[in-house]
Order: sequence, then C-alpha cells, then structure tokens
Amino acid sequence: MAKLRSVRALCLSLLFPAIASAASLDDYYLSKFGQQAQLAKALESVVGLQGQHAERCRTDLYRSLKRDFTSLQPATQKTLAKYVGRPTLSGQTSPTSSPSYSSAHFTVHYTTTGADAPDLTDADADGVPDHVERVAAVFEEVYAAEVTTMGYRPPPVSSRYDVYLLDLIPQGAYGFTSDDGAPTAPNLSVGSSIEIDKAFTDPMFTVNGLYTPDQMLQITAAHEFNHAIQFGYNYYFDIWYGEATSTWMEDQVYDSVNQCYSYLTDYVPLAATISLNAGLNGGSEYGRWIFNRFLTEMHDTQTTSVVRSIWEKLGTLSPSSNPKTAAGDVQMPPVINSVLVGSYGSSLATDFVGFAQRVYARSWSSHPADLNRIPAATIAASYSSYPVPSQVVTMPHYTFAFHRFVPSAGVADLTLTVAKTSGAQVAVLKRSGGTVSEIAANSGGTSYTITGFGSLNPATDEVVLVVANTTDVDNHQVSFSTDGTPSTPTEPKVSSGGGGGGGGCFIATAAYGSYLHPKVAELRAFRDRYLMTNAPGRLFVSAYYRLSPPIADVISRHGWMRSGVRCLLLPLIFAVEHPAAALALLLLVLAASLRWGVLYLKGRAREAAAA
Repeated sequence: MAKLRSVRALCLSLLFPAIASAASLDDYYLSKFGQQAQLAKALESVVGLQGQHAERCRTDLYRSLKRDFTSLQPATQKTLAKYVGRPTLSGQTSPTSSPSYSSAHFTVHYTTTGADAPDLTDADADGVPDHVERVAAVFEEVYAAEVTTMGYRPPPVSSRYDVYLLDLIPQGAYGFTSDDGAPTAPNLSVGSSIEIDKAFTDPMFTVNGLYTPDQMLQITAAHEFNHAIQFGYNYYFDIWYGEATSTWMEDQVYDSVNQCYSYLTDYVPLAATISLNAGLNGGSEYGRWIFNRFLTEMHDTQTTSVVRSIWEKLGTLSPSSNPKTAAGDVQMPPVINSVLVGSYGSSLATDFVGFAQRVYARSWSSHPADLNRIPAATIAASYSSYPVPSQVVTMPHYTFAFHRFVPSAGVADLTLTVAKTSGAQVAVLKRSGGTVSEIAANSGGTSYTITGFGSLNPATDEVVLVVANTTDVDNHQVSFSTDGTPSTPTEPKVSSGGGGGGGGCFIATAAYGSYLHPKVAELRAFRDRYLMTNAPGRLFVSAYYRLSPPIADVISRHGWMRSGVRCLLLPLIFAVEHPAAALALLLLVLAASLRWGVLYLKGRAREAAAA
C-alpha cells in the first residue's frame, strides 16, 4: 500500500502544479523549464520510457521566455530567472567567474566542479582540459566554413563569441543560442551566446550509440553558430526558417554526420498537412531544411548563394514595415519570394511546385550518396477504376499532395481535366521504367493527356497529379476527374485566424485568451500532425469546427469559465507535451486501479466467507 500511495502522490504532483499555474503563459514555461518538466522526465525515466532523441534546439524557447518574462507571475519569474541571462555554472558565483579558454574567435566557458564540469583530462598538460580545447577547435571549424568560406556575416561581438558548457541532460537538449535581448529600433541585429551540453555522451544525444559524442558536438556547433549569425542579421527572424536553415547548415559543414536526415520523417511524409511556413510543429521545422537544399540545387552558382541572399535580405527588413508572424517576427514567405523574383528569375510559388515534384521524383542532384536517406513521398489517394469522377482536394497553405493513377489496359490514353482556385497549382508526372517525366498541359491549360497510359506496367509505372497550395491562405482547392467533368472549386475566404492546417482551435483560444498562446499553438500542431493525417481525425476536426464556435464565444465572455476550461485542457496538453510520461501515468493509474480492484474483491470475499 505504501508503494501505491507513492504512485498516487507522484501522479498528483505531476498534475497539481499545472493546475495551480493555469494562468496565461506561466503554465507553459513552467512545463518547459520548471517542476512539471522535471517530474515528467523523472516519471519517464522511472518507467523506462525516456525518449531516444534529445531536443534539437531550444533557441526560440529562450527567445520567447525573454519576450514574455514581464508578463509572468512574480513566483514564476523567480523560478525561471536563471534562464533569462548568461548562465552561472556549477561551483561558480557568477557567469564571469568560471574558467575559460579562448581561441581566435571564441571563448569557451567551463567549470571544474559540480554537474556542469566536463571531462577534465589534460593529456598535453597545458592547464586546459582536452575536451575544452576540442570544443574551441570545432567552433573554429564552423566559423571557417560558415563565415570565411560561405560568406555569412559573423555575429556581432566586442571581442570573442562566448560558448558555455553545461549539463543539459535535465533539459534534454543538445544546445541553444540565447540572444542578448530585443534590439532598440532602428537596430535589427543583436548579440548572443551559445550553451551546449558539456559532453554529448548520454544516449539521448548519441541516439543510443548511432552517432559519436564528437559528431554531436560538431553538428550542434554548426547549428547553434548559425543561429548566432541569424541574430546578427535580424533578431526578428521567423523561427521555422531559422531552424530549417540551421539544420541545413549542419549538413553543409559536416556532410558525413547525416543526423539531419532523421528529421525528414517529421515533414516529407506529412507535407500535405504541415505547411512549409508553420511555426514549431512537432519537430517538422527541422525536417523542412530540405527546402533549402532544393533552393540551392536550383539557384546556387560559384558566386551566388540563394540561402545567404535570403538572410541578407531579411537583415534589411523591420517587422514594423513588413508582414508579421503571430509572434511579431518578419514572415519569411514574402522575403523568400522577393529574393527569388528579384535575383533568380523565379518565385516562391514556382519553386514550391518544383520542390513538390522533386520530393516525388527523388531527383536530387547533390549529395548523391545520401539519396536513400530522404523518405519517399506519401500518396494521398490512389485510383485504379476508371473513369474517375470529380474529386476535390482542399489544402492548407503551402502544402502539397500526390494523387496516383494506376495504369489500366482498358484505358488506352488517360486525360485528366483539372479546375483550381487562384492559389493552387498542379503538375502531372509519369513514372515509366524508373524514369519520371512531366506531362505538358493541353491547349488551354485545363487538361493533360497521357498517351499510352494503358500500355504502362501497373506494377511499376504510374501517373501522379501533384497538387499544391502555393499561397499563405488556407483552403485553396483543386478539382479533377478523368471523365471531363471536374467540380467548380470554391475560392477560400481569407481570415486572420487560420494557419497550419486551417482554422483555429476555438475553445482553446477562448480559454487562453489568444490564438497566439503557446498552448494553443501546441494543440494546433497536434491537430496537423495526428488528426489531419487520417480520415477519422479529419472527421473529428470537421465536427469540432462546426460545433465549437458558439461554445467558445460563451467561454470567452466569462473569466471563471476560461480558468475552468484551462484546467480541463491540462491533461490533454500534458499528453501532447509529454506523451511518454502521459502513457506512463496512464499505466500507473491502470495498475493502481487494478490493484485496488483486486484488494476490494478480496475484501468482499473475506466478508462473504465470514458471513
């Protein structure tokens, strides 16, 4: 019974701090940094469900915490104060009291005592731990690649750039770049510092030995120093493109490590539901680095770099005079488009369709040894019975999908007739004998004829219709058929509350007071990743959007109802944020319930026997 009481206490300790801090942003940051996060990790460890991957980067989490810090409750500020400034390492009295080692461009700060101390082996007896010297050497390699060779502007520093070695196992993160605070207008550039794990030896970093600690040091340095460069261009960078670029940079600097390919499964197979410019979305922001590869393959020459050009353009733009994201940063699609139109004779719409085609065809022209690491496209629907009546595809902004037509001997030539809204684009591809070719549109541009369709091998060949929403407006449509009678698609209504899969989370938005609240963003990400990717989930979302607006309207007008709904939503949000811990909690509750049930039945049996 004592063990059962301990389990109950642990379960309640996980939930009650969340309920107590259900106001505004406090619960979100406490769940990421505070007691809730530590208890969740402890439960995962106890039950043996600790995740194999550390969090790639916490740069935006730290940037957001600093932005929101004055809005937090005093008790929350006291708990999280240590995360908004330069770190004080274990055994030290201040950020400047730790020993350090300086190379040409970096100062590496470390400690010799406590949890943050790295391996202190000093084989060359020069008074500096060998690992500290290795960290400095790796960052110098990164500087030479990103600044000297690739031409990016170095981050602003008065002398050398500061790197701190800490024990980041409690945070479960490889590292992050911490900005020095928002700039004062009209300045856009800010300084920063980098914090990385002291060793990268834990299995969460090496993915249970799949990579070496030194490889993880290399790609983390390449990733985080690129964030430092980004802060030097413009503090207000859009986080999805910041993470996509830093992850892409890992492979540019250390091509042989290849860990970045593991993130592609979080985006490429889900590109029909996850927008290219979605914010932080279940790790997909790291997988979206593959779009930068497409841009470089299309446009880079010996003298130009399209990705660098995009960042240089961003460095001239303020959020006050440009379209902004929900967080107030400069939206990247217009920036990317302006660079492609002005310098490369293309556009974001054109390149996005080309990107979709390359994802299907797998016709990547660079890194040939790594082609098999890129996951195959997901087919949204497959047709083998003809004629195919009118089909309508509705797409979130900046997404694409593939519809397959299986060859049939009964159809000599296949004609696809297409109708689409203003922001949708299509392409028709034919796979024959292992070769993918594009089919040109017939006169008028509304139909495509695939001659010899019936003679293709149904086991290996196919025709694919690529549909894409090439705008930042949700719900553009494509209608198609093989009988010449597609439906008339409906132009979408432009609203201010959509994004990343269409529509807002109405009840959560009412409860937390803002569509921009991080908890609401997490629920939207869960919707896009786990509900919009399957028919039952889409049916549930559709029903929710029909029924929830009037309920949300009532909630929004009563403060006590908003607080109550926040508490009711906490178990769902906890499960979204800590799925392993939530599963462990469920298993513990079930085990405890089963134990209580057995004890109850035994008690009843003893009572019956005594009677």
